[in-house]
Amino acid sequence: MQSNAISDSSSPWYLRPERGSEWGLRFMMLFYRLCGKFLTRVLLYPVVTFFFLTDRAGRLLSREFFERIYRHSRSYVNSSVLSHPPGIWDDYQRFYNFGCSMVDRIEVWGGTSWTANVTWHGLQHFDCLQEQDGAVLMSAHIGNLDALRVASKTKTEKEIKALVFTKNSDHFMKVLNIVNPDALKDVVPIQNIDILTMLKLKNLIDEGNALGLVADRVTVGSPERVIEVPFLGDLAPFPQGPWILASLLGCPVYTIFCVRAERNRYDVFIEPFADKITLPGKQRETKLHDWICSYALNLEKYCCRFPHHWFNFYDFWSRSSKTS
Repeated sequence: MQSNAISDSSSPWYLRPERGSEWGLRFMMLFYRLCGKFLTRVLLYPVVTFFFLTDRAGRLLSREFFERIYRHSRSYVNSSVLSHPPGIWDDYQRFYNFGCSMVDRIEVWGGTSWTANVTWHGLQHFDCLQEQDGAVLMSAHIGNLDALRVASKTKTEKEIKALVFTKNSDHFMKVLNIVNPDALKDVVPIQNIDILTMLKLKNLIDEGNALGLVADRVTVGSPERVIEVPFLGDLAPFPQGPWILASLLGCPVYTIFCVRAERNRYDVFIEPFADKITLPGKQRETKLHDWICSYALNLEKYCCRFPHHWFNFYDFWSRSSKTS
């Protein structure tokens, strides 16, 4: 199991090492292959408990997040599940759900058959994707995008390429390469966005692929290129990079989230976001702020609905002056 939550909570997420070892991931992979998903989820309890008890910073930051959700959930009274003051069980559930997402990653990327019941919300938008040359799918670190990648193959012939920062996931990527050499064919690994990377991404869009991005973490290589917008009652820094990239690609943008609602059931939410991200020169900063505000408001809605499935285990509001 890996987590971005370590004791030095002031470090940017992309500078944080993986918690866990390559040996541990190999063991989990072997255990899964021999014993299946159910027993692997049982094994998760002692594993998650260890990480939970030894990660004081992660627990404190998790509680801060839940307290924000609890205070702010009145705006989403019909959808928020956190109707009670948060407690240690909420913190533990969040850690455990992250562990479950790692088991799903093993199953999805490891080459085994992935079966689950999927409830689609906004499935008609996949028809639009089929008809378009290419699209950007904006998501976040909520739920399980790996499961989404597989589930979507049953509904569209369009390839979904995941744009992934792999530097702090070396152990996991190495294990997957050993178990299934073809596992990463739908992943576009990046360290930063340069001209060659931009040309590669534009070619993928022109070939009709959908490019999956997460837009809720500071862009690697540009830690200062953020815009602070309201998020759960306070200002939080969101990266400009995904939106600048989407404007350069000049294609339609959708938001898409996949959340494990029950042990073997997933909810997938697809919504159109923009026909095209435009950033006119004189209004560039204003338009960026508006696009990011709209995205943050949408993400806030899903965080309030699925607070135990948001997997940012660091001080998300660290650049802001706290108002609470």
